[in-house]
Amino acid sequence: MNLLLLASKNLWHRKMRTCLTIFGVGTSIAVFVSLVGLAGIFTDAFRQMYKSRQTDLVVREKGNFDFLSSGIDEKYADKIMQIPEVLSVSKILIDFSLSGSKDYFLVLGWDQDASLFSKLRIQGRRPESDDEALVGATISKKFNKKIGDKIEVKGSKLTIVGIFESKSMFEEGSVIIPLEKLQMIKKVPGKITLFNIVVKKGGFYGGKPVNDEDQIERTRSLIAKMLPDTEVRSVEDIVSADNTMTSFLNFAWAISIVAFIAAVLGIINTMVTSVLEQTSKIGILLAIGWRKLKILCLVLYESILLGMLGGVFGLILGYGIMNILVRSPQLQNIGRVNYNFIFMAKVIMVSLLVGFLSGIYPAIRAISIKPIEALRYE
Repeated sequence: MNLLLLASKNLWHRKMRTCLTIFGVGTSIAVFVSLVGLAGIFTDAFRQMYKSRQTDLVVREKGNFDFLSSGIDEKYADKIMQIPEVLSVSKILIDFSLSGSKDYFLVLGWDQDASLFSKLRIQGRRPESDDEALVGATISKKFNKKIGDKIEVKGSKLTIVGIFESKSMFEEGSVIIPLEKLQMIKKVPGKITLFNIVVKKGGFYGGKPVNDEDQIERTRSLIAKMLPDTEVRSVEDIVSADNTMTSFLNFAWAISIVAFIAAVLGIINTMVTSVLEQTSKIGILLAIGWRKLKILCLVLYESILLGMLGGVFGLILGYGIMNILVRSPQLQNIGRVNYNFIFMAKVIMVSLLVGFLSGIYPAIRAISIKPIEALRYE
């Protein structure tokens, strides 16, 4: 008889125990899938936001763990603009505001003449005074706000003068107010979170044309030398090296390792119990000529099937959790769930490995059974 088919039948005959084991393994894998998936959603949201602004370089405070607490002098913008390769410099101050008791939204402080406004599709107009605000389409729908309504930002009631759409879902879930107003609210006069820099493309250096990547790197080097108390990075560097996201990923991996250990122990417990219950059956198989290798493979197949089924269930549950979370009020429209088939394949491979490793001890225990003793076992 085909060993894989026999292993499947053995699992089917122990429906309740099999289902509970699959649920336990799947829950562990779902924790990993949802945490790592959410980190990817946040990373993609930040990357898309910079891409929609056509950002080439980001300048922020050096040595600051959290970019939100970065504070650099806004007057540095004048120095940066002296570099011929720089096309535009936009000052950005970032904060969060609470609406009601649990709904947070992003608040962006921009100069009235910031080039970033040209990347938005605005219904109405941009804010021109300290008591005006521009809200994203997501915020407009979420809080049922329209032009002319009031919105409270950090305790200040501002009049909505425009509603904007952005290519970035993250940015579309924000409120944009004048830079000076947010500086006053945060009590950080003259300070900003970061500079958004666009570099001129198709330039020349030493009479020879320079490709875009070299132009951006040369500009980055010039700014870094000019402003030694800041760090100047490309968008990919900023996204990949973000300390907040790195900490979240480390936390996700730590939780996932604990979950995987629990999954391994669950499968081992199920398989050892199965081996003990089938001692007489294994003894008969050995007595009629089954080789130990065949017995070992049978137990491993059962364990691997448990791991694989747990992995499939974990993927379904993990992506379900992600879909629920990204629709929650706290994370609404932060981004879309990305169904990455390469990631799914890796998860299935990990679940197969978990099943294989979990089956080694029960398989060794099974082949160590002596036929004569097994036939007397009750």
